[in-house]
This record gives sequence, structure tokens and C-alpha cells, in this order.
Amino acid sequence: MTAAPTRVSLFRYSPALILFAIVIADARQLSDPDLWGHVLWGRELLAHGSLPRGNPYSYSAPGYLWLRHEWLSEVLMGSIFNHFGPLGLKLLKFACTASTLCFVVLAMSETAAPVLVQAPILLILALMLVPAIQFRPTMFDFLSLSALFALLTRHNWRGSAPLWLAIPIVAIWSNLHGGFFVGIIVMGVYGSTVMLADVVDGAGPRRGLGIIAITVAAAASTLCTFLIPPARDTWYTLIHSIMNPMTHYAVEDWKPLIAALKSADSGSVPQKYFIVVLFFFSAAVVSVLLTPKGGDARLVAVGGLLLATAFAAERNIPIAAITIAPVFANHLGLLVRRRDLPSASDATAREAPRAARWVVEILIAVVAITFARHDGVLTPGIDANGNPVRAVEFMQSHGLEGNVLAQYGWGQYVIWHGAPGMKVFIDSRYDLAYPPTVVWDWLKLANNLDGGAHTLAAYPHDFVLLEEDSAAIKVMDSQPDWRLIYSDDTARLYARANSSAARLDGVPFAGTSPPAFFP
Repeated sequence: MTAAPTRVSLFRYSPALILFAIVIADARQLSDPDLWGHVLWGRELLAHGSLPRGNPYSYSAPGYLWLRHEWLSEVLMGSIFNHFGPLGLKLLKFACTASTLCFVVLAMSETAAPVLVQAPILLILALMLVPAIQFRPTMFDFLSLSALFALLTRHNWRGSAPLWLAIPIVAIWSNLHGGFFVGIIVMGVYGSTVMLADVVDGAGPRRGLGIIAITVAAAASTLCTFLIPPARDTWYTLIHSIMNPMTHYAVEDWKPLIAALKSADSGSVPQKYFIVVLFFFSAAVVSVLLTPKGGDARLVAVGGLLLATAFAAERNIPIAAITIAPVFANHLGLLVRRRDLPSASDATAREAPRAARWVVEILIAVVAITFARHDGVLTPGIDANGNPVRAVEFMQSHGLEGNVLAQYGWGQYVIWHGAPGMKVFIDSRYDLAYPPTVVWDWLKLANNLDGGAHTLAAYPHDFVLLEEDSAAIKVMDSQPDWRLIYSDDTARLYARANSSAARLDGVPFAGTSPPAFFP
């Protein structure tokens, strides 16, 4: 008689490998277009206890209702920046990354998958998380979801777990970012599947109803946002964002997964990334189909639902991957044991000599640290290359202020460095701070579409600040009422031809773009 496989954890087998996975997932050390705003508005909340209801940073929509759904994240980021600077933000991101992957490791350890199955799945998951783990509140989505799913995997395999922890997790999550509704859906799907399975087995609905009751309590806990002034827009903001039909056109990461793959340049990093994602998802699905009796139908239901959302929008790839990884490990482990491969099935039972294991662990740790140093994980600065550093410095050095139609991703950079003397046309708050007419007018100009010239004529712009290779450059260069006053290999700055800025001695100035760091 074959003994039942024992559970094994990568925490025990190879902590260094977990460190390596964490370093891989945290490799993206670039500033996000929203980073300046998150820190700035967090500091404003700390200093004044509130933010304006309108949009005082903009001249295109100064009275438009500014919706917010991540006040606690911004307070954390602002406070950490105040005390520890950019290094503190990097440590916060690293901590969220580490916690996310550690919860995934805990979830996989609940299965009986061999470590030689768990390890590659963890590393591939880390690669899939690289583009998503940025300096923005979504990092708390991944942390919260992984913690919740670790509880569910424990409940699935052991029959019990402190699922009541979902209530405070979701309550806190709802103040960190609008992605909290994913946690409610995950709990609801899991509870409903448990109830259905128990009823079919003749055990009655009691256990499933208990989980659904916890789900309802967790959902009710989000009502705390109505009691916190900066959080009162959370639910409205969530519904507004999901229902906005413009989002799928205007925001790149809302594009369906297959469409994103087809539109990626041949041989590019994004194309290779989407191929890895499809391979991971396809292999997971095949493993489930080949071993349908894996004892985790409830987890498969959750993973299947989030897999569908990943195909609907590429931004959902990380949440799908986090929930699929433990399911994939379980079923791939079953396949390995079915084929009775000694090298895999006995790897967890055979203990290598302690000295040899220490040597391997040290080597992996050295590789992880070397990788971290190379990718900037261990350096104090946050890479801000690609922002109009010299162009904004040019404006400041010449006393140029006013209304700036800046590139969409540069708006918050201009706000941080130029407000209140500079106001922007649009920034990456998108539909949470700007009406559809402003968004569409920006898209017409940015993409050199019909109506781009109208965008220039319809608003009181004083300056236009664009990426050096923007399609809107063609529109600007064709306008006799505008004149180029500064350019470098990152940005081009235009002023009205009849303005004092256009008559500065030496116009147009040519500059360079040195390495830049946040802020």
C-alpha cells in the first residue's frame, strides 16, 4: 500500500529560492505616472485631514468631482516618504511583494505537491508579477488577495481555517484600493461551491452557508468607508470605473489578453510576457483536465473565474495567477505522482546532506542578491527616467507658469513640481478627475486624430509639453500659433507664438535628459 504523500513547504526546503522569487517579482523599480500624486495627496491628507472635492490642479475641469478610492494607501505612502524618502517607498513595495509570494508559498504548501513542482511554479509566477508590482496601491490588492486565498486553501485541504479573518482583511482592503471587491467575489464563489458540493454529497448546506455569512459580513465591513470622509466615494468610484465604456479604449491595461498579445510588436518583451502568461494558464488548465479529481473543486472555481477576468483585461493577469498557482501545483503534483517519477516524488523525502543544502542555499541567495543589485532593488533611488525633468526645470528657471497641456503620464509630475503656479489639462487620474469630453479631446490630440487641432483651440493652454516621439508633435508643428521653445531627447515644450515665452533669447533651446530619480 502506497503511503499518502506528505505536505512540504518551500519555507523549509529552500528559503533562498523564495528570496530569489521575491527579488524577481520586485524587479520593476521604475516610477509610476501616479506615484507623484499618491505621495503628494497622502501628504496633503496628513497635513490637512482632507482633500478638495473639486480638481484644483486642473484648468480643463477645475470644478469636476474628484473621486477617490485609495486614501489609506496614499496616507501610508505619504507618511513613509516623509520619514524615509524614496528608500522607504522601495521597502514598502518590497514588503508587499515578499508578503504576497510568501502567502502563495503557504497556499501551495497546503497541497501535496512536490517541491520540484512548487519551485518552478513560484518562479514563473514571480515573472508574471513583474510588470504589475509597481509603486501604486494595487500592490495591496495582491497582498490582500494572496492572504485571503491562503486561508481558503487551508480550509480546502484541512477542513477548517480562521476564515473570519476575511472580515478585517476586506475592511482594511476597502480603504487601500478599489480592488477589494475581488476578495468579496472570491469568498462568495468559494462559499457557494462548498455549499453546493456539500449538498450533493448529502452533508447539507450548513458549512457553505457559514462561509457565505462570513462573506456577507466582510462585504458589510466595507461600509466603514462611508464613515471615513476621504473614503466616502469608494463604492461609487468602483462602480463608475467598471461601467465606464471609454476605459477599455483609453487605458492600455484594460485591453483583452489575446488582443494585447496580437498588438504587441513581434519579438518584443510584452509579446514574450503574454506568451509566458498564456503558457502558464494553458498548462494549469490542462493539468486540471488531466486530473479532475484533485480535491480542490472549490479553488478551481475561484481560479477559473479569475482566469476569465484575465482574458477579459490584461490588468487582471496577476490576480488570476495568484489564485491559479496553488491549484496548478496541486494538479501538476498529481500528474507527477501518477507517472511515478522517483526524481520528483521522492525529492521531498530524501534529505540531501546538510552541508550540501547549505551550499546550494548560499549560492541561490548570492544569485538573488546579485540580481537585486543589478535591477536596483538594493539601491536607494527610484528610476524616473522618461519624465520631462529638464523641460520643467527650464520652465522654472525662466519663471514660466500657467496652464500646461502635458502628456497624460506627465501630469502628476508637473503638478508635484509646478503647482500651484502650473495647472494641467489632464493627468493619470483619468475619469476619476476629468469628464469624458476632456479625455476624448486629449486622445484626439495625442493620437493625431481628427479634432486634435480643436483641442488646442478650445482650451486656454499656455504651454504644451509632449513626449519627443508623440504623434501629437505633427499637430503642434503644423500650428502657426504655437512655437517650440525647448526640446531634448525626452520632451518638447511649446508656447503660444505671441507669448513672452516664445520671445526668449535663444529660443528654441536644446537640452539633454540626464538620469532622473523620484521625485
